Amino acid sequence: MSAQTMQQLADKLAHVETEVNAIRRALTRLNRQTETATQAPGAQPVGTFTFVDKRILSDGFSRLFASLSIQGEPIGALVLQQKMKQEGLELDELSRSLIEAREE
Repeated sequence: MSAQTMQQLADKLAHVETEVNAIRRALTRLNRQTETATQAPGAQPVGTFTFVDKRILSDGFSRLFASLSIQGEPIGALVLQQKMKQEGLELDELSRSLIEAREE
């Protein structure tokens, strides 16, 4: 793998980590809001579930995917494996490449 490609991957990883940290901060804020709401007089806990505003998560992931040029709808593992087979890739070929790049 070329140095430029490695740098591009490192840059994308740094960007992903930044986005994940932003999502973690949003979750922390939502947890605080949830705790405050459940401490209000008359508030009743709802099982063991914590409700999260999924719009915040969705917006964060949409920005992350857009910044990484990821487009389209997700596909399942079986469809991915079929497409890899059609392209002549072994099922673990991509993960092996990533592991090798990480070890360099």
